[in-house]
Amino acid sequence: MKSDGLYHLTLLDGQARALLIDSTRMVETARAIHGLSRTATAALGRHLTACAMLGAMLKNDGSVTATVKGGGPLGTLLAVSKPDGSVKGYVENPDVELPRVNGKLAVGDAVGRHGRLTIIKDLGFGEPYMGQVNLVSGELAEDYAMYFTASEQVPSLVALGVLTQDSVISAAGLIVQMLPGASDDALSRVEGIAPNLKGISQTMDGVDLDEGVSRLLGPLSPQVIGKLDTRYECDCSRDRVERALISMGEDELVSLIEEQGCAEVGCQFCGKIRQFTGEQLTQLLEKAR
Repeated sequence: MKSDGLYHLTLLDGQARALLIDSTRMVETARAIHGLSRTATAALGRHLTACAMLGAMLKNDGSVTATVKGGGPLGTLLAVSKPDGSVKGYVENPDVELPRVNGKLAVGDAVGRHGRLTIIKDLGFGEPYMGQVNLVSGELAEDYAMYFTASEQVPSLVALGVLTQDSVISAAGLIVQMLPGASDDALSRVEGIAPNLKGISQTMDGVDLDEGVSRLLGPLSPQVIGKLDTRYECDCSRDRVERALISMGEDELVSLIEEQGCAEVGCQFCGKIRQFTGEQLTQLLEKAR
């Protein structure tokens, strides 16, 4: 399986910008960790891919948390990314599988169309920024495009795709955004490539990012201005879990010790389980006090 990665690009002599990501390994890692069905793989894979690109747009520090609640059988989809290229996520009901629609995985039906996409950007200082839009289709690419246009006032083309069988064959994403002062001709040329972006996972299957740039953005004079290694990575730790237990408060910890005598805490992102004995919980209780 080829390596993941992300390119920052400038288009049309600086009149537009783009991010192109190969997220195949990232999505396959998520599929394996969470035991995802094919439909869940496609849905969470698109969500992780988009969130990774949002994280790559941050300058130096912080994180992006993207949540989709569409009312469909998959339940909530959540992804968290950082500007270093790492992303993690989960879907509430990972084993949901629906019949295909016109030969394609029924992502929109599984996600649902009656809910919202919420983006929280924590820049590492001050209050986090939150943007929220109603879902358009539940297919996610159109929903992210609506987020950029309505919440950030940046007209954007968004393509997301996951090609999967028993494992992930190809996963990729592309965001193209017009920059202030762009000409009408530049806008028309960007709109002209929109039909070529459908089936982006098939387009990127078996090719590297350089070839992907040529295939998807060739008519727009693309220039690579930055590269980023991307990956699925959970940064959970025992210390974080301990802090979370302490934050439950004295009463909750006392109840936990009295009723269960121990605790087993699992991470939703990586599945790792951490055990706490009664003695260890008592030590955390002392800290809580």
